[in-house]
Amino acid sequence: MEETRTFEIYAPVRNTINKALGVVVKAAGDNVTVQPLAGDRITFRAQYLAPANEAEAAALRDLITRLKIEEENRAKAKTIKTDPALIRAEFDKFVQHIAARYPRSGAAFLEFWAELMAAAGDLPGQTWEMKPNTAKNPGPVLKIYNQATQKWVYCLALLAGWGLRMEVKKEFLPPGCEGLFPIDHAMFGAGRAVELVYKDFTPEKRKPYADCVKAIYSAALKPETPQ
Repeated sequence: MEETRTFEIYAPVRNTINKALGVVVKAAGDNVTVQPLAGDRITFRAQYLAPANEAEAAALRDLITRLKIEEENRAKAKTIKTDPALIRAEFDKFVQHIAARYPRSGAAFLEFWAELMAAAGDLPGQTWEMKPNTAKNPGPVLKIYNQATQKWVYCLALLAGWGLRMEVKKEFLPPGCEGLFPIDHAMFGAGRAVELVYKDFTPEKRKPYADCVKAIYSAALKPETPQ
């Protein structure tokens, strides 16, 4: 019986049937997942793959480099997600980017953020973290403890720039607060949203939102031990 061929992660390989080239990104027993030069990843039986020759490996060099960089970035993101100092550093950069373009917006956002932290608790990595938004820029997101799953889950996302968009999960929105978030079907239907302009976001207009977040966290059950 032929011994199963093994491949290291990032190994350049060739499909023995159609000669297509790719890079190994996962190996589990006899199943090997390959990232081709173009298109989606494909999983093959190891017997249908062979090590690339020198010329083929050279053609895959840039792809291997890109895959390694992507993995490093994913590892960095995981570290940032759990390290309070790194989370705060990312938050500071986020606010600096706003303030550099819209100084008054940066100041207004920090004032509102302080009100939110008073309600949720300023525990980076637990009650809030930085999450990439659709524009590939990090944005802060509040988290709340879900007693059923015993995990901290996303509750309220803040997408900020010249204005502020807030998206809250419907399951956490207190009764009577729906009017504060008039845009329905946010978060792929799981949330409600509001878009605000900073120059009109006075302390009086901010108060209902800060009170809403207070109500959310007052109603939430707390974990018995730190997570």
